[in-house]
Amino acid sequence: MKKPNWRLNLGRKGGFWQNGYWYDLHLERRMPLAIPMLEELLIALPPLEDDTLVCDLACGTGNGSFTVLSAYPTSEVVLIDRDTKMLDIARAKLNELQVDPETIEATISTDGNPLPGGPYDVVVATLSLHELVGENLSVAEAEGRFELLFQSIRASLTPGGHVIIGDHVGSLSLYRQLKAMERAGFVDVDCAWRQDDFFVAGGQAPG
Repeated sequence: MKKPNWRLNLGRKGGFWQNGYWYDLHLERRMPLAIPMLEELLIALPPLEDDTLVCDLACGTGNGSFTVLSAYPTSEVVLIDRDTKMLDIARAKLNELQVDPETIEATISTDGNPLPGGPYDVVVATLSLHELVGENLSVAEAEGRFELLFQSIRASLTPGGHVIIGDHVGSLSLYRQLKAMERAGFVDVDCAWRQDDFFVAGGQAPG
């Protein structure tokens, strides 16, 4: 097996992002706005009552759910990701909070179908939706994929449930993402925080 070359670390956009341990080690240094983004996502959440069921969509190493459960430890969380190793890292991270989360290994497609494991009271997604939609797309194609993805999320929420997203702009502007969220049926869609390309935004499923 060919070993990776360390010089991949040196490029501005280089790195070993598919390695969860490397990702966590370098996240704050490579993406300094990711940490305030997580803080702002937490502040944007409504109060989470006991047993609120939270989905961490495309959870990666679990930074989103760790942030949420650090503040709302009586909530329940379901981790969804296609990568078994990422799920293992996320589970171990949440175990530090004395939480044993349910994990679902699944590939999420932009097809409008509900997410597995629902219905959820809250869906959080951190640095993941732009990856699920894909990059280097035309505006029309990106808008269609985002709308279908938001339809999937809305179909997976309980009445009045929320989606809160922390991400950076990828193939579609923030304004067009918010419009896609509205077309997917969300109400009270808004942006809670933005700095450079990073943002926190959300919406509510009709009650």
